[in-house]
Amino acid sequence: MNRLGLVLGPVLAGVVLTSDLFLAPTAIAVPTLPAAVPAGGVATARPAQAATPATPRVARAKLPDPHTATFADQVPADTTQVVRTIPSHRWCKAVYCSLTQAWRKQDGTWRLVRQFRSTIGSRGWGKTKEGDDRSPVGVLRITVTFSTGARPGPMPWRRRKPTSVLSMSHGANYNTWLEIPGRTAGSRPSMRWGWVVDYNHPRLTPGKGPAPVAGKGGAIFYHTSLPGHRYAPTEGCTQVGNPRSMHWLVHWLRPKADPRIVQDL
Repeated sequence: MNRLGLVLGPVLAGVVLTSDLFLAPTAIAVPTLPAAVPAGGVATARPAQAATPATPRVARAKLPDPHTATFADQVPADTTQVVRTIPSHRWCKAVYCSLTQAWRKQDGTWRLVRQFRSTIGSRGWGKTKEGDDRSPVGVLRITVTFSTGARPGPMPWRRRKPTSVLSMSHGANYNTWLEIPGRTAGSRPSMRWGWVVDYNHPRLTPGKGPAPVAGKGGAIFYHTSLPGHRYAPTEGCTQVGNPRSMHWLVHWLRPKADPRIVQDL
């Protein structure tokens, strides 16, 4: 589960795949479709242990096509950057094995820029409640990016300190960013770079903004890994296992692109 997989196989879309990261600068055709959000912030969202007695397997027979922008008609027309995470069998067949991609729209065409090995919740997709160990599905916004060091890019940003937490304590501060004196885990290695996913109305200031729904869960992040646990499952976050890859994503995003997070689409 935490072992770095060696990728074997053919060259896809003119790009040789590697174990962590590969480039795909070629244009991807967008098909014509019919009309028609712990491990990241609190102790409850930390990555699950690598060795589990029974590993759930992917039940679905067909996975989303990683080379087609099937999300194109589900994001705003003025969005030109998408970070997309989909299930993948490339490195393993567990339900939490995933692929995180960076897409850019240029001249009306969505192009796959880069993609990385990642993991999601230990029970896969379909988050509906707190503690279900699933990752949310759909099109989501980025609430704020973060890092434990210097600001990595132009997106709205907040520094994660040792005292930082996205509280999951029931009450007025549910799913709210707090600084808790005495806390030391807020700047742990997996929090080096990342962002808060806008699942269940996370608040950056107590009492400000729409109220999160109690029991629906929260503290959903994109973040990197703890040393020695690059590809462990999470409790609902998306973990981009290689720290350099997560840093690249945070640096790449631009506010003017009105970026979206696309999950399992």
